[in-house]
Amino acid sequence: TLSPSSAASDVYKRQMASASASAMSCDNPRNAYDRTYCASLKMVQSDQDINDQYKKTMSALNPDQKKKVKAAQIQWIKNRDSACSNDGLLYLDCANEKTEARIVILKAVERECRAAGCDDAKLSQVE
Repeated sequence: TLSPSSAASDVYKRQMASASASAMSCDNPRNAYDRTYCASLKMVQSDQDINDQYKKTMSALNPDQKKKVKAAQIQWIKNRDSACSNDGLLYLDCANEKTEARIVILKAVERECRAAGCDDAKLSQVE
């Protein structure tokens, strides 16, 4: 026999499996809940992407250059958080847009530093 908690767990698992089978596509979210879900997935992926790119960028720099990029990154985080949150709420689209833009900057810094040498102004670029 199943205990009440394991029976409830089985019902929950079946409901989740059913929901997954009819899951929407983030290419065409059906409503605000779907859009929020998809934006949160994008945020998780973008967070991983920016962390990976930050490491790649830092690997191309000398210690003094790393200090400048780290300071710019900290300032960027403060700016993003200030612009994309209010009273405990996070605006996912805003955070995603700012993260994607920052990844572009970090890629440009890495590419430039590996190819031709670093421009100090770009190392300190926040946005």
